[in-house]
Amino acid sequence: MKIAVLRERFEGESRVAATPETIAKYIALGAEVAVEKGAGEASRLSDDDFQQAGATIGATAAATLKGADIVLCVRRPAADELGGVNKGALLVGALDPYGNEQDVAALAKAGVAAMSMEFMPRITRAQVMDILSSQANLAGYQAVIEASKVFDRAMPMMMTAAGTVRPAKAFVMGAGVAGLQAIATAKRLGAVVSATDVRAAAGEQVESLGAKFIMTEALKDASGTGGYARELTKDEQAAQAELVAGHISKQDIVVTTALIPGRPAPKLVTKAMVESMAPGSVIVDLAAERGGNVELTQPGKVITHDGVTIIGYTNLAGHIPTTASQLYARNLLAFITTLIDAKEKKLAVNWDDELVKATVLTRDGAVVHSAFAAPKTDTAGDTEAKPAPAKKPAAKKPATRKPSAGKATASQTSASKTATAPKADAGQAPEAKPAPRKTAARKPAAKAAAAEAGPQADASATAPAAKAAAAEKPAAKKPAARKPAAKKPAARKPAANKPAAPEGGDK
Repeated sequence: MKIAVLRERFEGESRVAATPETIAKYIALGAEVAVEKGAGEASRLSDDDFQQAGATIGATAAATLKGADIVLCVRRPAADELGGVNKGALLVGALDPYGNEQDVAALAKAGVAAMSMEFMPRITRAQVMDILSSQANLAGYQAVIEASKVFDRAMPMMMTAAGTVRPAKAFVMGAGVAGLQAIATAKRLGAVVSATDVRAAAGEQVESLGAKFIMTEALKDASGTGGYARELTKDEQAAQAELVAGHISKQDIVVTTALIPGRPAPKLVTKAMVESMAPGSVIVDLAAERGGNVELTQPGKVITHDGVTIIGYTNLAGHIPTTASQLYARNLLAFITTLIDAKEKKLAVNWDDELVKATVLTRDGAVVHSAFAAPKTDTAGDTEAKPAPAKKPAAKKPATRKPSAGKATASQTSASKTATAPKADAGQAPEAKPAPRKTAARKPAAKAAAAEAGPQADASATAPAAKAAAAEKPAAKKPAARKPAAKKPAARKPAANKPAAPEGGDK
């Protein structure tokens, strides 16, 4: 099992995917590690440091990659740069697939199993593997450091014999990992800090760091999935913009951190808001890589507009590469460890593992991640799309409508029964239908008693029963009196029709 560590070729990238510390642990797991010459120079890690940890130094990328089973990187390499790796080799790193679908497809054709660490699920088990958190944490810290360099004034309040120096006011927009670290760093430097976030739960975290949390009353909560915020509605955006506009003009330093993976960064700070700030103020836009939260941000550049400096660096974590590489390399080590059989000291990927499923982009020559497999890049995709119409016959389950037709026949039969039955039966519920069948075998006197007991209350229903029991013997003695009783049912027929009144009331 061979692990290859490449030198980064992305412009401005100074981090490296492995350190002497992690290389020693890979070797302990049974791996052979090859590091491309000069891979760690930008992070102040020499080739000698890697050799002392047990790695071999490859003179070129091709020599480093030859026979590799795992390739570690910080940025996604081009597919044609991966020649010489074993078939099905794992490519692990921050592959930035959004907006680069063609490059992802090229990796699939190259036959590698690409694993994008940005998709690591935010669960307890995977916290140690979360590169977004480790790098965003450093970016939030570095954002305040970069702002302090440009601010040209003291950050804390100072009481001197010459007078008092007021503290700088810092405003952090977004209280995620980067935002919370920016708040903490600004507080350490003595600034008066306030922050906002569209997630109501972030308020407690902000206040726990000693900052003031502000949030518009029009926005209840915009928490989304995976710890991210959802996209705001137009009304919510307008309310948030009004809040920011009234607060930002009084700030000296502003740090924006709002970023939703795979989408353009939301515009939070307009040109008018920038112009409302005092000259000498500083804005650091941590979302510059996705277009920026500030309307005037130029990704990768530092500009000044109306006396306000706007910093649009796209890789702030790379400005402290030694620390960033240490954390990033540990993230990768924690993940790779789950892919290796420690006893047999060989690669043993469990493709059903939730961590693997979440991160795998390509496998066996195809794009397999659900977010990117939709575009038809091969015939396999077409054949998968064809069964979809075949599933529509499942919609033939409207055959279940036949039961509904059956219900109609049932109603028809019940209707026919009610048509032939007396009117008193038509007013009865279906459950009461068996009763007439039983009464058909009973004597006319029993029918009369049942007819009387039906409309009456429970208390009155017992009276006719007692009268019937008492009248059994006299009834035999006075048959003449029964004849009028037989005539009374004619008057009781309206009583039997009385249920028609409640029936109309139910409707």
